[in-house]
Amino acid sequence: MPITSCLSRLRDSTFTYQPLRSEDTGQDESRPFSNMTIDNEDVYKKAGWGRSQYAVVFVCSLLFMGVGIGIGYAVGRNNSNSNIPQAGDTAQETATKPPRSPHPIDTILSSINKDNIKQNLWKYTSRPRMSGTPGGYELVQILQEAWRSSGIDEVRVTPYDVLMSYPNRTNPNRVQLLTSSGQLIFQSALFEPALDSLSNNSEIIPPFNAYAAAGISEGDLVYVNYGRIEDFLYLTQNMSIDLKGKTLIARYGKIFRGDKVKNAQRFNASGIIMYTDPSDFNRGNSTYPDSWWMPPSGLQRGTVGGDGDPLTPLYPATDYAYRVKESDVSGIKIPAQPISYGDAQHFLSEMGGEEAPLEWRGALPITYRIGPGFRNSSLKMRLEVNNFEEKRTVENVIGYIKGKTEPDRYILLGNHHDAWVFGAIDPLSGTAVLTELIRVFGEMLKSGTRPDRTIVFCAWGAEEHGLIGSTEWVEEYMKVLYERAVAYLNVDYAVDYNYVLFAGTSPLLQDSLYQATKQVPNPDTSSSDKTLYDAWKTRDNSNDLEPSVYYSLGSGSDMATFYQRAGVPSIDMWFTYDENKWDILSYPVYHSAYETVYLYENFIDPGYSYTATMAKLWGVLAWNIANEKVLKFDVRRYATAINKFIGNLKTEFGAKWTKQNVNIGALESAAQNLTTEAENFHQKVQSLQATSSAANVLQNRMINDKLIQFERAFIDCEGLPGRPMYKHVMFAPSLYDSYSDNSFPGIVDTMNEIENQNATAKWEVLKQQVSIATFIIQSAANTLKEVGL
Repeated sequence: MPITSCLSRLRDSTFTYQPLRSEDTGQDESRPFSNMTIDNEDVYKKAGWGRSQYAVVFVCSLLFMGVGIGIGYAVGRNNSNSNIPQAGDTAQETATKPPRSPHPIDTILSSINKDNIKQNLWKYTSRPRMSGTPGGYELVQILQEAWRSSGIDEVRVTPYDVLMSYPNRTNPNRVQLLTSSGQLIFQSALFEPALDSLSNNSEIIPPFNAYAAAGISEGDLVYVNYGRIEDFLYLTQNMSIDLKGKTLIARYGKIFRGDKVKNAQRFNASGIIMYTDPSDFNRGNSTYPDSWWMPPSGLQRGTVGGDGDPLTPLYPATDYAYRVKESDVSGIKIPAQPISYGDAQHFLSEMGGEEAPLEWRGALPITYRIGPGFRNSSLKMRLEVNNFEEKRTVENVIGYIKGKTEPDRYILLGNHHDAWVFGAIDPLSGTAVLTELIRVFGEMLKSGTRPDRTIVFCAWGAEEHGLIGSTEWVEEYMKVLYERAVAYLNVDYAVDYNYVLFAGTSPLLQDSLYQATKQVPNPDTSSSDKTLYDAWKTRDNSNDLEPSVYYSLGSGSDMATFYQRAGVPSIDMWFTYDENKWDILSYPVYHSAYETVYLYENFIDPGYSYTATMAKLWGVLAWNIANEKVLKFDVRRYATAINKFIGNLKTEFGAKWTKQNVNIGALESAAQNLTTEAENFHQKVQSLQATSSAANVLQNRMINDKLIQFERAFIDCEGLPGRPMYKHVMFAPSLYDSYSDNSFPGIVDTMNEIENQNATAKWEVLKQQVSIATFIIQSAANTLKEVGL
């Protein structure tokens, strides 16, 4: 449904809220609170004084002053300077001066303990941790207790009742190869077989795609490569294959799995099967448990739904929220199911039709064919999905350290705690790091070291089902976050291989990230590169003067709602493999039952050096941003990026736009205005910092407020065409791949529709999107001016 203002329609989150049960929150049940309203009285409480008390103090002060003068005079007459410590008198200096406290950055770097992280990971991965299951609820309690014992100011659990999707354990999903008479020839595995003691666990869920519709698909099989929109267009336009009623089979990778299913549904297929081709997930001679490569029995679970609770779109799933009927949810309407590449070979090897193009062929020892159907016309296939959906409670764990000077400014650190199975890499390597970092920050707090701004630690629930925990929380506190959040720092997982740092970031946080990596030692002690920054630059495989980052954060993890809806500058980072050595689409055992702590300790990060380094980087980055007098957000980087993106648009679409009278000149003019204002603002900040006292709190606050709000200037409250939940005009998930962003998504997606679907009526929509982008960029430039009106 259309919206007129994202701010006016979101609930004011500072109203009096009913507290959770006391055993979950530690709150006084009689005291109302708002989760994001930080009350400084809890930390610094002063008694009130009346006039009589001030009078007594004044009289006493005069008496003591007189006595002190007399004593001082007497002492001065009867003592020489012989007992005053002289320069170079080390013994007396040591005796009279307190020892210097270590710098907080040094404390963070020296306090991170690899053994603690290892113990955390073993504990967290001891059983499957899917949200809404016993293992998931148990982990919430483990985290809650550990965080509270660390000594940070407060820990809360925030529950949301949402619509979840699960497989039917007693009647698992299956893919079958049958004769025309119905005789079973082959059936996909109902469970991944155990390959070691760790993967032998009765709580492991059967293979499924969350939110795929229950049902049966028996159409002729068609191979659709990666299931991208261009793959579907090739089949329907170049090969004239009608996909209506067909069952499709696609290999995982390149785009979000849910977009493969949406494409299948868009082209009227009756169902889709997805598998991990060894060309994308296995480049070795051995597989797990002898290496990190995906075995033939391994498969990738994952959601195919959207972001957030399906029953409360755009609004938080609170107890008072309006919920749409489950029958009215516009989600996936066809069955979808993952299988292993060992099982997929049985179906693909039997297929008929033309041979697949060279670039469509994987690494299975078969001839890849398109179909439809099988070479033996007496064979048929059957896809059966028995998923079910029901409301369950998912829980976030939120911890707070209140800032001493700016408690109403927040630096948020986030990771999700739910896993499809054991999740030793995704996400629990990140969760183990987060808990260790909280321990260190808690110890610093006990010693009197408190950040200037508030630090918020977030362990999200139900991320794997569609960023549900973080989305509902951001929706609930949107107004507060919009006004007060400084940065969101996401670590979905810490390490998927111990080689090089990989990071996506808002342009505003790029320099903060570089600064932090220069302060953290290189985990590879055998290297001549001493800092993480140097090692990153050496191994980055780019020829740039600084390590490369990507601005296209996508919606593959919990930073998505912060960045693309609340406009909070965000980072997502992890350590990964050498892409020049292995041209694969992700770490091999992604979302399988073989993602165990054994895999992590033997093949991913033996010794936990890179895992500990992620804790150090995360902590240093957070501490820097929480304590900088003036934030190191460089708005010039944003202006540079926008000009580059406009240049790309002109190169790709300029000739067509000229014929259609698209006003690209105004877009370029706005970008130039932004460049000018960004440079002027930067120079002014530099000048003020050089000539003004650091104690000018008001001046610094004004500068920081402009920097914090600059990202929000790119938020359009109306959202993108047909997708009101995505509001960032510069960066939002592609209409055809939720994992990656388009720059100028409203423009690029509309042009894709015009070019690939002959949607010539969309030219007016395109002109409107160019106009909106022009307005947003000019508005961003105005925010940097002294007055701006």
